Amino acid sequence: MEIVSFDGVVGRAVEAFGSAGVTAQALFRGEAVAVTVLRVAAGGEIGRHAAAVDQVFVVMAGHGFVQAGEGDAEPVRAGQAVVWRAGEEHATTAVEDITAMAIEMA
Repeated sequence: MEIVSFDGVVGRAVEAFGSAGVTAQALFRGEAVAVTVLRVAAGGEIGRHAAAVDQVFVVMAGHGFVQAGEGDAEPVRAGQAVVWRAGEEHATTAVEDITAMAIEMA
């Protein structure tokens, strides 16, 4: 057993794809799945990019907007999850600080 803290103290800055105000902390990496806690500061964004694999973005706190493909940005808040399929272009913008868990399936 391993207990992993994700209280916001640990995390690396994410600047890929023009992202700003984003930190990531890996919780688990296995052969078939990776779980990462992402924090997006209010006004920050995870820049538009294609999902490398199927992924679920579970919003645990905060709210903002998500966008996929050529579609309009849609609101997302704590208690909701977004599913992006491999290859799907997407982006996330935070209105209020967002804490989310990204689950990526290989």
